[in-house]
Amino acid sequence: MNRFLRGPDGRHWQEAVGRFDEESKQRVAELTAAVQDPATGRWTADRRGERITVTGIPDRAGYTEVSADPFHEPCIAHLYRLAAEVTADFEQQTGAPHPLAVDLANALEDVAMRTEQLRRRPRHPPPRRGRR
Repeated sequence: MNRFLRGPDGRHWQEAVGRFDEESKQRVAELTAAVQDPATGRWTADRRGERITVTGIPDRAGYTEVSADPFHEPCIAHLYRLAAEVTADFEQQTGAPHPLAVDLANALEDVAMRTEQLRRRPRHPPPRRGRR
Protein backbone atom coordinates (compact mmCIF):
# COMPACT_ATOMS: atom_id res chain seq x y z
CA MET A 1 0.00 0.00 0.00
CA ASN A 2 1.32 3.42 -0.92
CA ARG A 3 1.32 6.05 1.77
CA PHE A 4 0.71 9.76 1.43
CA LEU A 5 3.09 12.06 3.25
CA ARG A 6 3.30 15.76 4.14
CA GLY A 7 6.88 16.92 3.69
CA PRO A 8 8.78 19.27 5.95
CA ASP A 9 8.06 22.05 3.42
CA GLY A 10 4.29 21.40 3.56
CA ARG A 11 4.09 19.76 0.13
CA HIS A 12 2.34 16.41 -0.21
CA TRP A 13 3.78 13.26 -1.72
CA GLN A 14 2.85 9.69 -2.48
CA GLU A 15 5.46 7.19 -1.36
CA ALA A 16 6.17 4.32 -3.72
CA VAL A 17 7.52 1.08 -2.37
CA GLY A 18 10.99 1.77 -1.02
CA ARG A 19 14.11 -0.19 -1.78
CA PHE A 20 17.42 -0.84 -0.08
CA ASP A 21 20.37 0.87 -1.73
CA GLU A 22 23.43 -1.37 -1.46
CA GLU A 23 25.85 1.47 -2.19
CA SER A 24 24.65 3.79 0.58
CA LYS A 25 23.50 0.90 2.82
CA GLN A 26 20.23 2.74 3.45
CA ARG A 27 16.60 2.53 2.51
CA VAL A 28 15.62 4.79 -0.38
CA ALA A 29 12.06 5.97 -0.97
CA GLU A 30 10.75 7.35 -4.24
CA LEU A 31 8.16 10.10 -3.72
CA THR A 32 5.77 11.56 -6.30
CA ALA A 33 4.01 14.89 -5.84
CA ALA A 34 0.40 14.41 -4.74
CA VAL A 35 -2.72 16.49 -5.33
CA GLN A 36 -5.91 16.66 -3.29
CA ASP A 37 -9.34 16.59 -4.89
CA PRO A 38 -11.11 19.63 -3.40
CA ALA A 39 -14.53 17.96 -3.51
CA THR A 40 -13.69 14.56 -2.00
CA GLY A 41 -10.51 15.40 -0.09
CA ARG A 42 -8.80 12.28 -1.46
CA TRP A 43 -5.11 12.42 -2.23
CA THR A 44 -3.76 10.99 -5.49
CA ALA A 45 -0.36 10.99 -7.13
CA ASP A 46 0.07 13.69 -9.75
CA ARG A 47 0.98 11.75 -12.91
CA ARG A 48 2.93 14.74 -14.22
CA GLY A 49 4.18 15.74 -10.78
CA GLU A 50 7.69 16.12 -9.53
CA ARG A 51 9.51 13.01 -8.33
CA ILE A 52 12.10 13.02 -5.58
CA THR A 53 14.19 10.45 -3.76
CA VAL A 54 14.49 10.41 0.03
CA THR A 55 17.35 8.50 1.59
CA GLY A 56 16.46 6.78 4.84
CA ILE A 57 13.02 6.41 6.36
CA PRO A 58 10.84 9.38 5.34
CA ASP A 59 9.19 9.51 8.78
CA ARG A 60 12.59 10.25 10.30
CA ALA A 61 13.36 12.89 7.67
CA GLY A 62 10.48 15.16 8.68
CA TYR A 63 7.75 13.56 6.57
CA THR A 64 4.39 12.89 8.27
CA GLU A 65 1.89 10.32 7.04
CA VAL A 66 -1.51 11.77 6.15
CA SER A 67 -4.81 10.04 5.45
CA ALA A 68 -5.39 9.23 1.79
CA ASP A 69 -9.11 9.90 2.37
CA PRO A 70 -9.41 12.47 5.18
CA PHE A 71 -13.14 13.05 4.60
CA HIS A 72 -13.96 9.37 5.23
CA GLU A 73 -15.07 10.22 8.76
CA PRO A 74 -18.05 12.62 8.68
CA CYS A 75 -16.91 14.53 11.79
CA ILE A 76 -13.49 15.18 10.22
CA ALA A 77 -15.11 16.29 6.95
CA HIS A 78 -17.27 18.69 8.96
CA LEU A 79 -14.20 20.14 10.71
CA TYR A 80 -12.49 20.64 7.34
CA ARG A 81 -15.54 22.52 6.01
CA LEU A 82 -15.76 24.72 9.12
CA ALA A 83 -12.05 25.54 8.99
CA ALA A 84 -12.30 26.36 5.28
CA GLU A 85 -15.24 28.72 5.93
CA VAL A 86 -13.50 30.49 8.82
CA THR A 87 -10.21 30.95 6.98
CA ALA A 88 -12.00 32.08 3.80
CA ASP A 89 -14.03 34.65 5.81
CA PHE A 90 -10.85 35.92 7.44
CA GLU A 91 -9.13 36.28 4.08
CA GLN A 92 -12.13 38.03 2.57
CA GLN A 93 -12.30 40.52 5.45
CA THR A 94 -8.59 41.24 5.75
CA GLY A 95 -7.35 40.62 2.21
CA ALA A 96 -4.68 38.24 3.52
CA PRO A 97 -4.70 34.61 4.57
CA HIS A 98 -4.94 33.87 8.27
CA PRO A 99 -1.41 33.59 9.71
CA LEU A 100 -2.23 30.19 11.24
CA ALA A 101 -4.13 28.73 8.27
CA VAL A 102 -1.31 26.32 7.38
CA ASP A 103 -0.96 25.19 11.00
CA LEU A 104 -4.72 24.59 11.17
CA ALA A 105 -4.68 22.55 7.95
CA ASN A 106 -1.75 20.46 9.23
CA ALA A 107 -3.50 19.85 12.56
CA LEU A 108 -6.67 18.71 10.77
CA GLU A 109 -4.59 16.31 8.66
CA ASP A 110 -3.02 14.92 11.82
CA VAL A 111 -6.45 14.36 13.41
CA ALA A 112 -7.72 12.65 10.24
CA MET A 113 -4.67 10.38 10.24
CA ARG A 114 -5.19 9.50 13.90
CA THR A 115 -8.78 8.42 13.24
CA GLU A 116 -7.53 6.29 10.33
CA GLN A 117 -4.92 4.66 12.57
CA LEU A 118 -7.60 3.86 15.12
CA ARG A 119 -9.79 2.39 12.39
CA ARG A 120 -6.91 0.13 11.24
CA ARG A 121 -6.39 -1.32 14.73
CA PRO A 122 -7.96 -4.71 15.29
CA ARG A 123 -11.19 -4.49 17.27
CA HIS A 124 -10.47 -7.56 19.30
CA PRO A 125 -6.76 -7.96 20.04
CA PRO A 126 -5.51 -11.52 20.42
CA PRO A 127 -5.70 -12.90 23.97
CA ARG A 128 -2.65 -12.48 26.15
CA ARG A 129 -0.64 -15.57 26.96
CA GLY A 130 0.80 -16.33 30.30
CA ARG A 131 -0.27 -15.45 33.81
CA ARG A 132 -2.47 -12.50 34.56
